[in-house]
Amino acid sequence: MTEHHVIRFAPGTVVSPGEYRNLTTGAVRYFDGQTPLPGSPNSASWQQISDHYHAHDDQAASRRSMPDSASQGVRFPPGSLVSPGEYRNCDTGVVRYFDGKTPLPGSTNAASWQQISDHYHAQSESRS
Repeated sequence: MTEHHVIRFAPGTVVSPGEYRNLTTGAVRYFDGQTPLPGSPNSASWQQISDHYHAHDDQAASRRSMPDSASQGVRFPPGSLVSPGEYRNCDTGVVRYFDGKTPLPGSTNAASWQQISDHYHAQSESRS
């Protein structure tokens, strides 16, 4: 069984484009990949819930109440430019660190990737 780790982003972090949920208020906002997450150093962190924008507020409202442990995480297709961190290939289970400047590898029909950490773990090569 794969253990799910919730990735939390601190206020002031510039994150990859997508919708993020404030873990204290439940507010859901879209960030464009160039705007830092709002808040002061002691404000609540944010969790990515989607890699794209949802125009319907009623869909976002239903996601606000979703508990962290039930989240399956966002999957990114090959070629996506993602925020720095460790990502797992959803087919092979291989874990690699991406620097935020290198697109995820694979062809159009290749497996997607899921972020498992927002930083590098030196032992990640042994987790495949």
